[in-house]
Amino acid sequence: MDELLKKADGILTGLISPGDRILVGVSGGADSIALLHVLNRFSSKKKFSLAVAHINHMARGEDSFKDAEFVKNVAEKLGLPFFLQEIDVQKERLRLKQSFQESARLIRYKFFEETLGNIDGNKIAVGHSADDQVETILMNFVRGSGLTGLTGIPQVRGKIIRPFLGFYRKDLEGYLEENKIPFREDLSNSNRKYLRNRVRHELIPYLKSYNPNIKKNLQEMSGIMGQDDALLDQLTRDIFNQNVPCQEFIEKEIRWNTDHFLSHPVSLRQRLIREIYFRITGTRFGITAHHIQKVVRLFESPKVGKTIHIPGKIKVTCGYGSVLFERENKEQSERDIHENNAFSIPIPIPGFTELTQGEIRVQTQILEDKREFSSLDPNKQAFLDLDKTGLSIKARYFRPGDRFRPLGMMGNKKLKSLFIDSKVPKSVRHRIPILTNAKDDIIWVYGQRIAHFCRVTDKTTKILFVQGNKVINY
Repeated sequence: MDELLKKADGILTGLISPGDRILVGVSGGADSIALLHVLNRFSSKKKFSLAVAHINHMARGEDSFKDAEFVKNVAEKLGLPFFLQEIDVQKERLRLKQSFQESARLIRYKFFEETLGNIDGNKIAVGHSADDQVETILMNFVRGSGLTGLTGIPQVRGKIIRPFLGFYRKDLEGYLEENKIPFREDLSNSNRKYLRNRVRHELIPYLKSYNPNIKKNLQEMSGIMGQDDALLDQLTRDIFNQNVPCQEFIEKEIRWNTDHFLSHPVSLRQRLIREIYFRITGTRFGITAHHIQKVVRLFESPKVGKTIHIPGKIKVTCGYGSVLFERENKEQSERDIHENNAFSIPIPIPGFTELTQGEIRVQTQILEDKREFSSLDPNKQAFLDLDKTGLSIKARYFRPGDRFRPLGMMGNKKLKSLFIDSKVPKSVRHRIPILTNAKDDIIWVYGQRIAHFCRVTDKTTKILFVQGNKVINY
């Protein structure tokens, strides 16, 4: 087993740095017990510290509690801090609306992340082996996965490291046997109702009859595909990062130009949707190929106002020339609109005023001399006749029935119609400031039009100059 430790030494050098504080997820099975003992063996030499975490899924009766007690005793014998969570996964899966194994995985990593924060740690080590890698690749293949799924389990994902991904289970069990290290047997690993167990006990032995080296070959295939996948991921991130600075986001909203999206190959379109989903939710789990295809079709066959819902409480809405991705929070959104409609905010002249929850900052000035209109940015600036507006200026937001006479028009126009003509999405309208005079007459719709009656003319003696700090993109 000296060969195993020599190989592990080299792998750990690439994954762990001096001073790392590592939380080891230990189930009590051979893989995780071997990982814990090997990490503990190298901890002094490589100057990192360890803590142990175990989650009792309460799925196997008394055996689940025996597993927890076993791992606790192992940690105590090694002199390592031990953290335990007990949770009934069968009950939780109903709330999560996931399979038992997927629910267990979500709960397990949530516990690991929380515990890592509590101990001020920086890495989570888990005991996936080469057998887990092969099984995962085949499971993903059977499910109809794309390129990413066929790359299998990454050795590093965020804070999670998998040092034993290159070791087979039989080698790890051999190491434990040689060093007389006990471990727990999970009888559920023989239960054929789980896909992983059927792949392990039925599919892999069958494939070996065609290719005795099937495990090794699948691992090599995974490595090749992983390189291609990493390149496409980098291209996707580059496209996203190039597009993001050109946009103004409010909380967790991302708007993507339809033509820009369709200018990319199909493969990158799908990855862009996954990247947008990740940037909003913070996870890559939950969204499936089915959801992605629905969003792609929304871009390819745009219909303004059409909305679809995808996991993570994400609402995807087709607008004018773009598609908006946003977190669903109907209660908060309706409350914000109600509050916006209910109040008017005084605008000091001269002075500064923050509007739209601090998103927009408006400055007002009085100008005595005439200015060239060519220098005006109508998307965030306005020249108004102060004698017509008066000094009592307020800001509010869109209200049903609002109408005014926009500059240059012969008669009044509904503000709703102006927004529709200007292709302003519904989701944005309630965030656009509207400046009014003392009589609540609209004098300027931010970024849109001023009212005709307060335009600057040759008879104007004083100009009210209003400018915002940003353009509202939609």
